[in-house]
Amino acid sequence: MKKAYKAPVLDGSLSIPQIYDWHRKHNTNHPIMLYYVVDGGAGKNIALTYGHVVPAAHEAGRYISRLTGVPIDPSVTPKPVIAIMATSDSVKLFTIVLGMMRAGFLAYLISPRNSPVAIAHLLSVKQARHFILSSEPHIQQLAREATEELKNSKGIEMGVFPMPHFEDLYHCAPEVVPAEGPSTFDPLPERVDSLDDAMFIVHSSGSTAFPKPVAWSSYMQLQWVEFKFSCLREVTSRAAISPFDWCAEVLSIHGWPMYHIAALYIATGAILAVFPPAIPAVIATPKSTYQGMVDTGATSVFAVPSNLETWTKDPVKVDHLRRMKAVYYAAAPIQKDVGDHLVHVGVRLYNEYGLSEVSVISDYLSGKPYIPFFQCFCLNLHVIFHHRWLQSEEWKIQNCLQKIPSYDIALSNMTYEGCDAYATKDLFEPHPTREGLWRLVGRLDDQIMLSTGEKTNPGPLGKQTILRGHPMVKDSLIFGRGHFQNGILVAPKDEYRFDPQDTEKFNAFREAIWPTVEKMNAYAPSHSRLVKEMILVEDPKRPFQFNTKGAPRRSVVLAEYDTDIEALYATVEASSVPDINIPAEWTPESTYDFVKQLVHSVMRLKVNAEQDFFQYGCDSLQATWIRNALMKALHSAKLLPQDAELPSNIIYDHPTLDSLAKTVLQVASLRSSETVKVFGEKDLLEYVERYTAALPKEVVLLTGSTGSLGTALLARLVATDSVSKIYAFNRPSSKRTIDRQRESLKLRGYDENIATSPKVVFVDGTLTTDGINVGDKSLEDEIRSSITHIIHNAWRVDWKLSLNTFQDCVEGVLGLTKFALSSPRQVIPRLLFASSIAVLRNDHTDVALELPIVDPKVPLGQGYAESKWASESILYAAQERTHLRPIIVRIGQISGGVNGAWNQSDWVPAIVKSSVTLGCFPMLKGICSWLGVEDMAGALVDARNSEHSTLHLLHHRPMPWDVLAQVCAKELSLTLVPYSQWFAKLKASVEHEVDAARRKALPAGMLLEFLEANLHSTDAEGVETFGFTRISVDKMLEVSHTLREAKPIGAEDVRLWLSFWKSTGFL
Repeated sequence: MKKAYKAPVLDGSLSIPQIYDWHRKHNTNHPIMLYYVVDGGAGKNIALTYGHVVPAAHEAGRYISRLTGVPIDPSVTPKPVIAIMATSDSVKLFTIVLGMMRAGFLAYLISPRNSPVAIAHLLSVKQARHFILSSEPHIQQLAREATEELKNSKGIEMGVFPMPHFEDLYHCAPEVVPAEGPSTFDPLPERVDSLDDAMFIVHSSGSTAFPKPVAWSSYMQLQWVEFKFSCLREVTSRAAISPFDWCAEVLSIHGWPMYHIAALYIATGAILAVFPPAIPAVIATPKSTYQGMVDTGATSVFAVPSNLETWTKDPVKVDHLRRMKAVYYAAAPIQKDVGDHLVHVGVRLYNEYGLSEVSVISDYLSGKPYIPFFQCFCLNLHVIFHHRWLQSEEWKIQNCLQKIPSYDIALSNMTYEGCDAYATKDLFEPHPTREGLWRLVGRLDDQIMLSTGEKTNPGPLGKQTILRGHPMVKDSLIFGRGHFQNGILVAPKDEYRFDPQDTEKFNAFREAIWPTVEKMNAYAPSHSRLVKEMILVEDPKRPFQFNTKGAPRRSVVLAEYDTDIEALYATVEASSVPDINIPAEWTPESTYDFVKQLVHSVMRLKVNAEQDFFQYGCDSLQATWIRNALMKALHSAKLLPQDAELPSNIIYDHPTLDSLAKTVLQVASLRSSETVKVFGEKDLLEYVERYTAALPKEVVLLTGSTGSLGTALLARLVATDSVSKIYAFNRPSSKRTIDRQRESLKLRGYDENIATSPKVVFVDGTLTTDGINVGDKSLEDEIRSSITHIIHNAWRVDWKLSLNTFQDCVEGVLGLTKFALSSPRQVIPRLLFASSIAVLRNDHTDVALELPIVDPKVPLGQGYAESKWASESILYAAQERTHLRPIIVRIGQISGGVNGAWNQSDWVPAIVKSSVTLGCFPMLKGICSWLGVEDMAGALVDARNSEHSTLHLLHHRPMPWDVLAQVCAKELSLTLVPYSQWFAKLKASVEHEVDAARRKALPAGMLLEFLEANLHSTDAEGVETFGFTRISVDKMLEVSHTLREAKPIGAEDVRLWLSFWKSTGFL
């Protein structure tokens, strides 16, 4: 792989998107990303190459254009800004960002860690009018609050759009990616961007009241590569060959945004290991990131310090880190004892340093010998640094980076010697003996870097108007550098001073200022919020020292209180618990109430029994608070030994009130944390059952309930606990619909009382291009306002009719689309369309995947197939242009029901009856992927909430045709003959004996064209009979437990069909 890789030329002739297009041509099969999936019970790594990613990025550019209505026009300047806020997986988010760069859009990446007011500010300042969001509830809620703020404060309306799915971009499921990317694709229009043109926008953490947007150009990204070479702008050609050979090395960046490490694979051939694409995205925890690193076989890793600190507690994990080529940490300092231990045991630990405004400026990929000073780093030699020694603290400097021809910066906050420059406001100290090594020790503006990588700016929180506005407070300092959460040291005004050892006065003071601290919390990002237990009060014997401007001398004061601060962290870690009464008796009810109050108090948001904390905004800090509080409560109640701890992942493994309360009760009952169950496969399945059981009740509009499949669907929906009502929608008839339904149920072996279930409401009406027409507007409004799902099953079935004959059917799909979109509900009803595998009639690929069919030639030649394809296309278009999320299920051959009932008009019964008349039955070597109507209906109901837009429904364990032939021959006393001989006899009988009785006895004679086509199809073992291509059902198997558990059709089923046909007089 290393030998095949070609490094790009970095002479300024190619922008970042153009380099990717170049890679697809020259490094088509070289992997960019790697992720681990479990497919069919077996784990495997999936590699996405340039051949996969670049076409998908071009598709993403077009998708975003269609979604937002922003045209792709290379001549438009400035580039349109489209904001994105997501917790989406790295693969999908990066593909979208690359596609937007290639299409000429500025992707504006907004962190969901911001407050709604801050997000509104970010959207306003860059004049963004389009906002793309991932589907997680807390993302949706945050966006609603931000857009409402924007509308109320500035009168700006935002267009809000859903993130595309992996399948929309790559046209395959994440676990079944082909070995190679598409050989051809439709590229976006060519565009020429200079190296200085903005490519995407990030934002700072906010050193003032709000974060600042920071636009990155191609040159800014390529500077990462340039660190290894001489000046990029001054060379005519420079290949990106790093002194440290990264080519084909697997670097784990699980939990890191890919665009943060862009140059690594743009230029060096490194392979980035990431989480698999998933909805919702995999949560980056110490456990999941470590497992992802191991599963993908990563040789190096980028990690946030808090993860390293957790891993260090496990000798097995430490040993794994020791065997890696490099372990990089960034975004925050690491605890010294942790770093010392890792280096001592042989871990090659590197510190990366950079800023959004100026890129990475530490020299961490140079290939130089490893220096075991993990807190220090070298500053890059190609960057001009101006060291500004601070007069008040002579041992510290602040670096200023100057913009020069060989080094660009994204943002300037000063000028130096006539050039734009950026003063970092970071404080460094030189290594006492190793020249050129520097250690980051603080911030000039007091910004605090937590061990999670998050940053807190205490200025806007404590030193300005909020807490100082309290009549009892003189000043305050927020602390937390290198720790998991922030705390605050408060200096009371002189008249309110007291000895903080006086518990009564301390508690009274804390309660008095707490409402003001709460106001600070409402203003702050979630990771910066304070808990009551993290408040320290000034000791009158050690008063704050102030400078000449009246501000506290931060470093001096915090140094004096360092022992108190560390003791507070130790105490809180061991005993932190909000002011919630611990149960006197640990019953299921009292335990649940305690857990509920605790979680609501920490999250500052109410969730119900089965709602996932993390889907509603819970972060790693809050999870730690909840765990610590639970331990304190159990220790206090003497239900957990003082030296025992709850598992570090307990909140991640049990992220609902119901699950967590049961786990806590288990610990309390057995008095041991060892009783906490390891979350395994069975638990996961049970969790899904509980989660889905707690969902709001569903109301379904079912079209076509009286036919074979419709009857089975009605029966299955009535039996589904989560469905509270079914509107059974049918065309009017001379006979009452309920009577027709009862007859159909009885005929097919169901309880006819299903028709009188209180869940069922029969509605007679027609579908129009505008919706439904039932002749009663109040009933229409009732259905519109209450349905959560539409299952569109009704369709005319006639193989000989032209497309125009199906016009009313196609218009009905359009009408149901409009009807769903007119719903007043917050979530638009899901629309499941029962399509047909007939749309694949001209598909000549090896395997037909569960993807949209773009080429109209595929269904061409049969009106029924064409009508289904046209309807699919309408739904795909609606998905791109609206919030509708349709589910298109292409169903295969439906076989008999619970009592063998199989429509006599179908082609299989026609062959059987005609064979009786001919006295012989055809032999074939192929297979039959038929699915019983009961399983067909169950699988369709299973799929009603699918995240996949396209599914195939047929049996994954097909029956050999020979089973059918042998049973029919035996039961009906028929001779087995080759198919060609049988067909010739049928054709001759139809052509020469034309009386009505004879034709009735030979119904297959009406299917001569269809049957004759099979003469020219491949007849072999493992090949579907009657000419169908091999059809993938991978996604449907993922979606439907009914299909997964469906038994193969066998001889007993065939005998049941024959018995039914005999009972009705058909045979």
